[in-house]
Amino acid sequence: MFCSCLGEQAHHQHQQLVDPYSENDSQEDPSEGFGPSKLGVRTTVDEPLSASQAIEVLQAGNRRFVQGDAKAGGLGPDKRRALAFHGQRPVATVIGCADSRCPVEQLFDARPGDIFVLRNAGNTCTHAEGSMVGSVEYSVLNLETKMILVLGHTGCGAIMGATKLFLERSAQKYIEATCQKDEQESTDQSTEASESEQPPQPGGCKSRSTLLGLLDALVPVAEQACVELGGGSTEEIASHAVKVNVWRTINFLLSYSLIIREKVASGEVELQGAVYNMSSGAVEFMGKSLKQAQLLNYDGHVVPSMGGPVRQVS
Repeated sequence: MFCSCLGEQAHHQHQQLVDPYSENDSQEDPSEGFGPSKLGVRTTVDEPLSASQAIEVLQAGNRRFVQGDAKAGGLGPDKRRALAFHGQRPVATVIGCADSRCPVEQLFDARPGDIFVLRNAGNTCTHAEGSMVGSVEYSVLNLETKMILVLGHTGCGAIMGATKLFLERSAQKYIEATCQKDEQESTDQSTEASESEQPPQPGGCKSRSTLLGLLDALVPVAEQACVELGGGSTEEIASHAVKVNVWRTINFLLSYSLIIREKVASGEVELQGAVYNMSSGAVEFMGKSLKQAQLLNYDGHVVPSMGGPVRQVS
């Protein structure tokens, strides 16, 4: 009898973890928080979830989202006050894309306080001194999140833009290489004329925009995707580049941040990748980077703004 009760209690705790809303479906506010919580919402009163628990909660939330059974809803006055007074204890840190079609909290059926979300165009992290790295460090040090998830998505506009830029530049290099012999045989006058008629650089303007800088930083992703595929259409390369970019962002985080490396090396924190399919609503959880062990042993100096050594391992 005693063992039976313990078994029921364990089952109850597991059910609360993967479906925290199951006991309150009939109530007006059908939620007791994202994972176990003492105040019906995740606050510092609660213990941090382990990385494996966090992934389980995220997977369960996405299943509800895909099935059209999302239950998170909003926060009542009591829960808002609890969050404001006690502070946040999110189950995970998610780096997502700024695309308005990819609302991170919703696709995991989460509410305010459940997930520490960081977003930018292309869910990327290309600067060691940037706010993305510092924000992730804050989440693991101060908020005690044990799971960092880099989330890409299908149909990413930033990745498509970088892919087109890569292909344009590749075509231009081919044209220049093909014409190089003829240019060397030309007279000085004809050479000057040909130089004055060079096509404009990709981007369509002489001044370098911040947007072009962002796409420039993602061009190596498209190049790597093209190499791995052995060629392909623009759409095929861009589609594969979405996953390449997820791994690249993970590798950047490990390369740039000693804090993150130490947390991951100790097993306290996990860093994983995933891709959200905008059509199906499903998130594909891809696990850890294959280069993680190599990067955890990296103790060299990382130069800010893309860091040379990173290119060899990303």
